[in-house]
Amino acid sequence: MPIDKSLPEKMIARADHDGLPPEHEMRASAEIFAAAIKGYFGEPQTCAVKAFFGRWARARAAWCRYTGEPLI
Repeated sequence: MPIDKSLPEKMIARADHDGLPPEHEMRASAEIFAAAIKGYFGEPQTCAVKAFFGRWARARAAWCRYTGEPLI
């Protein structure tokens, strides 16, 4: 499955649309994954592969739990 680098934007847009509070899992996971994207693709790289994929997996799982979209 390809990594969707737009996932944080989709999560924040959905959270804004639904009026979710700042501490909601969707917002928190989106912010953490957005930071991981910057670190992983940055120069120098500041986010290791294992951490990047872990943060992506948590964000994707949060998105799927909230939206009902299948995880795989």
